Amino acid sequence: MTTTVASEPFLFTPGMSEASSGASTGAPSGIGRSPAIGPNQPSKGGLDQARQEISQIVREVAAARRSQDGREQYLRFLADRVMRAMAAHGVVVWRAVDDETPHPADDQPAVHSYCVEHRLGTITDLQFDDTAMAVHDRLLLEIAGQNAPVVVPATPGASDPNVPANPAENPAAIVPVLADPSATLPDLLIEVFLEPGGSPASQRGSLRFLAQMGDLAGEYLRADRLRSLSRQMKVLQECHNASERLGRLTSTRAIESAWVDTVARLTGFPRVALCRVDRGRPQIVAVSYVDRINQHSESADEIRAAVGVALNRRGTLAYASLKTDRRRGGDRRRGGDRRRGGDRREASAADEQQANRSAVTPRWVVTDRLDSKWRLVLFDPINTSRQESELPTDIRMVIERLLVGGHRAWMAAYRVEAIPFGRWWSRLSAEDDESTVALQDSQAKHGRAKAIYSAARRRLGLIVAIALTTTLLLCLPIPSLVPATGLIRPLELDTYHASTNATVETLHVIHGQTVSAGDLLATLVSRDLTERKTTLLGRRAVLIQRRDQLNHALVSSGNMTSGSVELQSDQEIIEEIAAIDQQLDLIAKSEAELVLRARRDGRVDAWRLRERLAGRPLQRGDAILNVIAEDTTWVVDATIPQRRVARVDGAMEASCLTADVSTRWAPGRSQSATPHRFGPVVADPVDGTPGVVLRLTLDAAPKLGDQPLTETPARVAIRCGQTSLGWFLFEDVINWVQTRVGVYL
Repeated sequence: MTTTVASEPFLFTPGMSEASSGASTGAPSGIGRSPAIGPNQPSKGGLDQARQEISQIVREVAAARRSQDGREQYLRFLADRVMRAMAAHGVVVWRAVDDETPHPADDQPAVHSYCVEHRLGTITDLQFDDTAMAVHDRLLLEIAGQNAPVVVPATPGASDPNVPANPAENPAAIVPVLADPSATLPDLLIEVFLEPGGSPASQRGSLRFLAQMGDLAGEYLRADRLRSLSRQMKVLQECHNASERLGRLTSTRAIESAWVDTVARLTGFPRVALCRVDRGRPQIVAVSYVDRINQHSESADEIRAAVGVALNRRGTLAYASLKTDRRRGGDRRRGGDRRRGGDRREASAADEQQANRSAVTPRWVVTDRLDSKWRLVLFDPINTSRQESELPTDIRMVIERLLVGGHRAWMAAYRVEAIPFGRWWSRLSAEDDESTVALQDSQAKHGRAKAIYSAARRRLGLIVAIALTTTLLLCLPIPSLVPATGLIRPLELDTYHASTNATVETLHVIHGQTVSAGDLLATLVSRDLTERKTTLLGRRAVLIQRRDQLNHALVSSGNMTSGSVELQSDQEIIEEIAAIDQQLDLIAKSEAELVLRARRDGRVDAWRLRERLAGRPLQRGDAILNVIAEDTTWVVDATIPQRRVARVDGAMEASCLTADVSTRWAPGRSQSATPHRFGPVVADPVDGTPGVVLRLTLDAAPKLGDQPLTETPARVAIRCGQTSLGWFLFEDVINWVQTRVGVYL
């Protein structure tokens, strides 16, 4: 504590008037006399009693600095003890606040001011008008800048707001209180209005006593700040635990109810309402400690009206104050009501009328973002003594975390409930509801046991419901379908080949043309047959000429010996001519085979026949064209995966196998097919995996206009009766396990 020399005057210079210098010679005041002794010269016994009372007050204040009853109660106690010890007319405790008015220049420092924290006595700042308040505000800032205790003389006529002065009719002793020695401005200013006419010595003694009280108050503020930090850590942990509990809830209704209850419990507000704004229309979704909400009540209208108030972004939150008594038509720095006379009586009557309707009223509207759909409406009692125009830091910290945690929990539950039957599942799987959360937060042992028992019952019910549902689903009979790929073929298909090496000379049909038995299809020409036929015909002519010459020579000679030789030569010529005739007959048959005619009625299957065969030389056995028989049977050769063959074979033995066949371009138009027999193991034409061919007979011929459908890919759905959903799901897994495990057995 700073002390001064006994002869040093301790008066404030800037606001001193001329009359104040002569008023300092009056009777002693303050600490120089006891409250019980009059203004006359006190006796020695009275002085001793006053010293004892003051010493007792100092001890009480010193002991109270370790009190944990709260800042407001401590300041009330301190003001009462200071006023009693100093026989003052009034005590006002000012608290430093930051002015949040935006400044045009970024480097301009913030302007500070002081608002009323507590007041006591008959002479306080309530007696100042607007002009006097401006002068007094300048005085507080001047003393805060000097950071030293002073006694300011009375200057009732002061009106210049740029000159600090005391506009009261009593001198004022002002002491700054610092909680942090490194701070630029004191946290508190204790202002005591003294008895007018006191001597400098008495005022110096009063100021010395007040400075000692300021030091004790500073110690309390430091201890209170440590306690506040400890409480903030505890509250942060509680916020974290509350957010986790909200995250464990699976019902949006339960989250909304637990949300407002948690905010009310951690912030200390008697009532908290949660509103959701959709398309500019507020809807009340939950009110703390309220099971049912009357949406048509007067309180509900007040909540909706409060949500419509414009919010201001301040730090990490956006909020607005709904109940602030401001001086100068809008000064939010002081919460005191300075209405006088009839105004004060009218205000008290209005407050009393409003208190008769309800015990609390909307005080704050808070949200985390201006574009958020959630609004928290915080209620305060109507006759509350708290007059802050800004939310306290610890409350803002709690609300910010609970807004974020509650919104995340609500969104998670909402996504689950948006799923079909999600609301039913969320109710069944809910671990906590509103009552369970409240019981967990309480310290009641029976309540916690009941909540745990209720959660265990729900968990057991959830397990049983899941087991029953899974069993029913796994045992649910479903059609046993085996998908397969196949090719549509006609059972009777005539394929015409080249009987020898030849060239297509003429094509008489086109693709898709209907032909009858014996109709000309194509004419082929073989150059080899033509050359061979020409050679044989020439040889035959030569042999016939030689035979005629031998006959003529035999008739003219008459020699028996030579005649026998000529007869033998003639016989060889005849045999050679017969052989040539046989070869010519074979060539004629081959030439006849080069003219292709339809063997039965049907339809030509030869796409791009002219482009492929016109003028092209063919080898013996090359295919030329196909003719699909008119009344043929159409079949499908489906490739069945090997892991499905046993199921298909069992269905065939049980005579319950049916199939639907559809083309890839018309999957919705299918026709029935009857299984015929199994075929060889071949590679699937789609993915190349090995499979078994199953031939199925179609009930009707597939048609696509008038085009034939030979070798057309098809999709085959083979119905093998009924099976269970569980076997259908786990069949491939079981086969995979059997295949892998069977290698080692």
